[in-house]
This record gives sequence, structure tokens and C-alpha cells, in this order.
Amino acid sequence: MTRTFFRWLSLLMLLLILSGASLAIAAENQIYTIKKGDTLWDLSKKFIDDPYYWPNIWAKNPEITNPHLIFPGQKVQILDGRLKIIPAYPEADKQASTETDDQKTDLSTMETETEELITIKAAGSGDGFILTDEVPLGVLVDSVDNRLLLTKDDLVFLKMKDLSSVTIGDTYGLFERGEQVKHPHTNEVFGTMMNNLGFLQVTEINGDTVVAKIGSAFREIQRGAEVFEYVPQRNEIVLQRGTTDKGGYIIAARDKKETFSTNDIIYVDLGSDDGLVSGNLFYIARPRKASDEVIKKAGPIQLPDAVLGAAIIIETKAKTASAIIIKSVNATFIGDKVSIVTN
Repeated sequence: MTRTFFRWLSLLMLLLILSGASLAIAAENQIYTIKKGDTLWDLSKKFIDDPYYWPNIWAKNPEITNPHLIFPGQKVQILDGRLKIIPAYPEADKQASTETDDQKTDLSTMETETEELITIKAAGSGDGFILTDEVPLGVLVDSVDNRLLLTKDDLVFLKMKDLSSVTIGDTYGLFERGEQVKHPHTNEVFGTMMNNLGFLQVTEINGDTVVAKIGSAFREIQRGAEVFEYVPQRNEIVLQRGTTDKGGYIIAARDKKETFSTNDIIYVDLGSDDGLVSGNLFYIARPRKASDEVIKKAGPIQLPDAVLGAAIIIETKAKTASAIIIKSVNATFIGDKVSIVTN
């Protein structure tokens, strides 16, 4: 009787152990379905209590383009203190090969109807640009009174290089030249920082002189301000897939900042000539250096770059672009690397 009791007790304990192990494995292999509004930052904080883990998910899941771009319906596996994105719709290609033409049309329609444009807030004004090969369209030569500093609603006179292209109602941007910008990796002059002063609208054309009214002033405006194409301030930017995998560097920042993070404006040495457009996403990274101790033991070793954050292109010129940092996990500096997201 005693021997039988101990056999049943041992069997019960074994079942409890196996059941506990199964529960632990189930917890470790939990599958979470992404909901609208989720980001990798949120998921890292929720499941492994470390919101700063999300760059590792980027590095280990190349199909993810942006923590803001994971979409409802994707699956996340919580595995041994890690988060792993399950590839979206892995059977899609197989199913597509067996579908009828009518079924394919229906699916295409469904995708179009449910797809949402993703926008990023881009608050601020007067971001400016880096002048390289661009040529001013004209110059502000005078105003209707003798005041040195001009502002909104003041009437001014412009001298335009091509008067035949100017019509009443045209809007132009006003800029002043700032400091020269040197490339951080060559130390050669790359361009000139152009500070955005505001914009004006043509009200009259009198002979060779163009009369215009200042519509807005971001800074104090003086005679000699240069006239360039007007680009309306963007309050929201629609994300667009990149078409180039060319890499570059951060070469300047607004307001002469030396370190920058989320919501700061930066400038890169890539532009429309490289295929960039407003809305392109790029990663910011910095080479990771091995310690002297590691080098002594393992010899020279090249480690993967450390991901610092991500930014969105605001405006492009031929060779440069301005961008706003949308996520930062570490301080960013001039000279840090940028790589456009294309997938």
C-alpha cells in the first residue's frame, strides 16, 4: 500500500513538473498580434521591460523598416527575453500561385482599400537648407520706408534675375547666408548654411522692379536677403519608401547644435540627385569599437554599427536634405552615418 502511494505521488510530481515546464515554454513562446498604434518601442517596454531594446529588433529583423511602420496583424514572438517578428504573410506567395485571376483582383482591391497613409508630425518653421550649386532668383534691394529691419506685411522691392518668369501672385522664400559647412569626414567645404527668413508675395511689377509684400517672417529681414524658390512649411510628412541604398552622413544641424535627439532638425549629404524625396526614412548609426581587451584576445574585429535612431526627410535639394529625428536612443552628432530605408 505504501509502495503504491509513493508511486502515485511520484507520478503526480512528475506531471506537475512537466506541466510547469510546458507553461514556462508557452510563456516564453507567447505570440502577440500587433494592434493599431503599436510600435517596437512599446512592445519592448511591455514584454521585456526594456524600451531601449528596439534597435536590436531592427538589427535582427531586416524586414522591419521603422518602429512606426509595423502594422496591425503582424505577429511578434516573445522568446527567451527576446522579441522576434514573425515574417508577415509567409504563405502569400504560395497562395498567390494557386489563386484564380478573379481572386487576385479581389485581394488587390482589399489591400488598396485598407492601406493607410502614415504621416509624421513636423512642427517648426524656417528650417533652411545648405546651399551647394543652387543660384538665387533675385535679391531684396529696398523697402518703402527707411527701417533697417523688415517684418510681416512690409512692402519691399526685389531685383529679379529673370523678370520674364515673374507674375503677380508669385510667392518666394527669403534667405540669408550663414556659415560655411565643412564635411565632417573630409574637412572640405561642402556648402553654405542658408537661414530661412520668411516668404513674400509679388503684388506689382513696375518696370525692372518687383514689388512684394512679406507674408511671414521667421527671423529679422534686412536688405540684401536672397530670393529662392518658396517651399511651403510642412506640418505633416507622408512616409515614402526609399529608392536608393546609398549611405551618407549628418553634416550640420539647425541652430548650430552639437548634439541632437528626437525632434531636432539635421542636414545630410544626400539629396534629390541621389533619389531622395520628402518622406524617406533613414537610420542613424555609428561604428561600434571593440575594446582594447577584446582586440588583444581576438585580434582586429569589425563590429556592427550601433543604431542611434531614425529620421524622416523634410525637404531635398540637389545634393543635400533636411530631416527631423523621430526617434533617438542615444545622442547623435555631426559625422554620424545615415542609411536610407528601401524595404
